[in-house]
Parts: sequence; C-alpha cells; structure tokens
Amino acid sequence: MNATENIKKIIVKKPLKLDCGKTINNYPLSYETYGNLNEKRDNAILVFHALSGDQFVTGTNPITNKEGWWSYAVGPEKAIDTNKFFVICANVIGGCMGSYGPSSID
Repeated sequence: MNATENIKKIIVKKPLKLDCGKTINNYPLSYETYGNLNEKRDNAILVFHALSGDQFVTGTNPITNKEGWWSYAVGPEKAIDTNKFFVICANVIGGCMGSYGPSSID
C-alpha cells in the first residue's frame, strides 16, 4: 500500500483558474488535524506552512518518518496546546504530500 493512501484529503469543487489560462477542476487538497474541536467550535487554529513544508505540523510524518516542522511549538502542553486547541494545516497545491501537484494526472 502507498503511504499517501491514508492521508486526509478533501476534493475542492470550486474551479481554480491558473495564470496560464488553464483551469483545475475537482482537485485534492490534503490536510492534517491535531487536537479536538470543542462543542462551541471556537477553538480552531488554521496553520499555513512555507513552500518547503507540508501538512504534518507535529508528530511524525507518515511518509518521510521525519519529525513535524513545528513540533517544538504544537502539541500537548506546548505553545499551541492541542489539549485546548484544534489545529488544522492543509498542504499547498503543488506540494508532494497528497495535494494536487506535478505528479497529479489530469
């Protein structure tokens, strides 16, 4: 089994028009979450990564087996405490961790 098969993904239905004039339809956007969303749904934090990052903010990346790129700041009892907050990080389009990118087939 391919390690990317277990990555969380949504299919974005809104067409994405590129500067070159082409349009991407129904493309995957992979993401990861940490912690739990509370009943009031007011504890979510959306984290964005740099172009060299991915959606694996903390813990172990299941594909590379490397530590998350912000493990020192995100997790239980850390600055962004996942015992209190629900953290969401999406992989950028063009990334290689499950979102639409160079290896995607149209």
